[in-house]
Amino acid sequence: MSDIKVERLKNIKDLEMIAQEYAQYYTNSILQEKWTKESALELFHYFYKSYNDLIFVAYDDHYPVGIIASALKPWWDGFHLEDGEIFVSDKYRGMGIAKALFKTLFEYAYEKYNATIFEAHTYEGENRYPYCWYEKLGCHKEKELFIINGNIKEMMEKL
Repeated sequence: MSDIKVERLKNIKDLEMIAQEYAQYYTNSILQEKWTKESALELFHYFYKSYNDLIFVAYDDHYPVGIIASALKPWWDGFHLEDGEIFVSDKYRGMGIAKALFKTLFEYAYEKYNATIFEAHTYEGENRYPYCWYEKLGCHKEKELFIINGNIKEMMEKL
């Protein structure tokens, strides 16, 4: 990771480059999500409009190769980093970039907002990855809490 630098988003157009690779990766992942460059860009613009100080990008020279973004939610025990998203371009994986992105975000959020907790959802694909990676960082599955979701149209019909 010697030439890779993690810093604040330099240019909003950098989100377009990351969005294209993000969409390709997750569309072809075990999740089989149907991302497009436009929908991925909309996701990153959500963070930019709401929490632009919580976006950090890994740059190889001036080319964006990774991103981390998060929301900040006040809670009873302090601010929580929630609804976060991290992505590192395929050919840059395994170089410590994700760790550097997390470290930068955590240090900033802790110093500026006194953030106390990081909460996220993830999945287990082949060889338990990426959940096993989060476990190594100290994350664990909550015993009492779990993620729910529902189709809004179907839910409206039941109300």
